Amino acid sequence: MSNLRSESETTRPRDAHADAGLTASPDAPLILSLDTATEVRSVAVVRGARVLACTRGRVLRENSARVLHDVEEALTASGVKLAEVELFAAATGPGSFTGLRSGLATVKAFASTLNRRVVGVPTLHAIAYACGAAARVVACLPAGRGELFAQLLSVDDAGAVRELSAPSHLSPSALFEKAANWGGDLKWAGTGAHAQAGALREFAVEKGIRWRDGEAQGTVESGAEDEVSAVESDAGGEVSWTLAPPSESYAEEIAALGLMSYHKGDTSAAEDLQALYVRLSDAELNERCRA
Repeated sequence: MSNLRSESETTRPRDAHADAGLTASPDAPLILSLDTATEVRSVAVVRGARVLACTRGRVLRENSARVLHDVEEALTASGVKLAEVELFAAATGPGSFTGLRSGLATVKAFASTLNRRVVGVPTLHAIAYACGAAARVVACLPAGRGELFAQLLSVDDAGAVRELSAPSHLSPSALFEKAANWGGDLKWAGTGAHAQAGALREFAVEKGIRWRDGEAQGTVESGAEDEVSAVESDAGGEVSWTLAPPSESYAEEIAALGLMSYHKGDTSAAEDLQALYVRLSDAELNERCRA
């Protein structure tokens, strides 16, 4: 365990996703879920609404070689054997090309060997789900070179995620303009949104959009109105943009969304699990240029 804790941490059993109406029944499938698409690699072992264990580790220099080690640590911490896992779930992207390939290859190998079903969960869906119920969420991830992966989504009270736009790869300024044209209130989530928080606020104020820092509001106590007003813009507009509190990892959210897909019968064979890249890799772009 010491090797893992030098880069990551392991958490043990707790209830999760109860508000989404997910079953905690012992008959619920035992799920192993992976997120290797975001900056914090994570693995969770979950049964229903019960998180048996979760490892989290910063992805350093695309250190994908640790994925199998993280899986082993999560299984050990949960007291579960790999052969007991009934369903595998993984982030399918967008996100890190190297991380995605490593995670999906790992899940496909496990599922194929054990003859288990798999669920692929779009990374941006997991980011939106982590926000809780929201009419419209702009889920964002860094895409490198200062650009973003983004998608407009909604999350209902049961935790179901619905796509309101296709996932896209674009510059922050292009995303802000696109979001302004969507109109109405928006919740911004993900590391991409937090990395652009300053620019987002400036754009909102310029457009007369009320800006709210959801994390700061959540910590404001009664009688601390001055702190709230310092967080919100005083543009006075009816439309508001809110920055959701940050989430460090998404393996648990992927397990929850995987369970929803399982209940709907929406699973697949290992060989059908595919990555959602949204944009071409640098190698593919270079190859096209040469062609």
